[in-house]
Amino acid sequence: MGFNLADIHARFNAGISTVAIDSPTGAEQSVVAQITNEFLNVLSPPRRMRVLLWDTARQLQVLSGGNDYGSTPDGSAGTSGAPVDLLKYILSLCSGDSSTPKSLFIVKDVYPYISGASASPTVIRWLKEVCYALKRSQHRLILLHDGEQTPIVFQDLIADLKHPLPDESEATAIVQRRIAALQDSARSQRQSLPVNLDDDGMKRLVRAVLGMTQEAIDDVLQLVAIADRRIDDRSIEAINRIKQQRYASQGIEYAQAPDVEVQGMPILSEWATRMGCLLEPTAQDWNIPFPKGMLLAGEGGTGKTLGVKCLAKTWGLPIVVLDLSKLMQKELGASEANLRAVIQAAEAIAPSILMLDEIDKMLGSSENDGGTSSRILGYFLQWFQEHNSSVFVAATANEPWKLKPELIRRFAKCFLVDLPDIPARRGIFQVQMERYRLLETIGPDIAKDWLDRLSEQTPDFTGDEIRKVVHESAVMAYAAGQPGQTTLEAMLVEINLKEPQFRRNNQRLLALREWASSGNASFVREASQRITHEQSLGDRLVNFAD
Repeated sequence: MGFNLADIHARFNAGISTVAIDSPTGAEQSVVAQITNEFLNVLSPPRRMRVLLWDTARQLQVLSGGNDYGSTPDGSAGTSGAPVDLLKYILSLCSGDSSTPKSLFIVKDVYPYISGASASPTVIRWLKEVCYALKRSQHRLILLHDGEQTPIVFQDLIADLKHPLPDESEATAIVQRRIAALQDSARSQRQSLPVNLDDDGMKRLVRAVLGMTQEAIDDVLQLVAIADRRIDDRSIEAINRIKQQRYASQGIEYAQAPDVEVQGMPILSEWATRMGCLLEPTAQDWNIPFPKGMLLAGEGGTGKTLGVKCLAKTWGLPIVVLDLSKLMQKELGASEANLRAVIQAAEAIAPSILMLDEIDKMLGSSENDGGTSSRILGYFLQWFQEHNSSVFVAATANEPWKLKPELIRRFAKCFLVDLPDIPARRGIFQVQMERYRLLETIGPDIAKDWLDRLSEQTPDFTGDEIRKVVHESAVMAYAAGQPGQTTLEAMLVEINLKEPQFRRNNQRLLALREWASSGNASFVREASQRITHEQSLGDRLVNFAD
């Protein structure tokens, strides 16, 4: 992605002489090349500057273009691998006569010396002096770093800029150029590289590479092309796996794809389909922003997390998991830094979904943690309110009334996921039995009878409890040497082995229904499909028709 050089010019022209650019390491060379070309060649002669590059390995060199190293500037012999000598040299130029060529210093590797636990007070002091001197000189300074935080002592001396990763349109151009180059390379070797993707497939391929630098996109496309000798759906899956491994190494977790389709949530499914059109860039032309988020409230095991995963599948978006319990650190500010890293990961691959499972346990209370939860909540609320990225926040909660009102107001839609009714239970039994291949050995008429009976005999079961019934039946059949072969009677036995969790302990379930009925949330299915407390928690149904 081309760096926005206008941001640098605006600050330099305003007399802000020192700029820090947060740029991924993989894009470092391209950033240096763009800046060098701009100040050596593009600008009119009176505005051009001599460009010098410093790092701890090569020390100070004059650039002749791009990343090409030239000579060592006069008077800089003492600029060793430590930044103090470099800063002294810059300071000497600032105090010299006006005949000294206007110079732009691009400096790498200095942030470890000015931030973090290993910061050097000496380097910090010299950099302060340089920043002061540069403001009153014709010279300018650009500091490059990757994800570091500029110390607060420099907030009035250094202007922070960010080199963003390629957005969707830029990633599309990169992918198209790289595939064309790979196909040219294959033809030159009398080979072929077929691309078996339609327009939707190409969009999914582009979304798969979002969150990577141009260098990384080129690398990963070349890798999958060499591995499979084609570009197709398997390439997309391979890229997603590679990206998940990259983020996992940074402590960032992706949610796995759903193993079954969600059942009994028609209103949620309809809403997801309707809102999916807002993913199209043309929606922005009409000033219609993508919805900021959704809250799914309900008891544990009712399918809230599965609902989020199926929402992501409907939209074709990846899910980044935000688990605050894993982010919490003892060091002051470390938890907030971890939160920023996860949010930045979600923004880097946008459009994406940021999932907060059981958010009421994460942010509902801030006691006994030294105020860390309050600081995290404050940062998250501010980001949630102000961000303009295509990151959709999907949260689940067991006790939504514990959440602060200002947080609930951020969500575009709130839903209550109640216990499944008979049609929903029937659907859950079907998808789970198909998953464990328990319907393959019986005819469709018998399967229909089984599903009817099982759904009628489980009026107060959660979706997770139904899954466990089917799982145990499949395990018992396999252990008996008859995989995929069970009986209706065996499954009914499994149903009666353990009382459903909400048959007696139903106070929170009733409170959730009251909370939703008070206008706080919509139900995931129509009122005629919902079950009342008496229906769901009463006696088992008895079929006298047979």
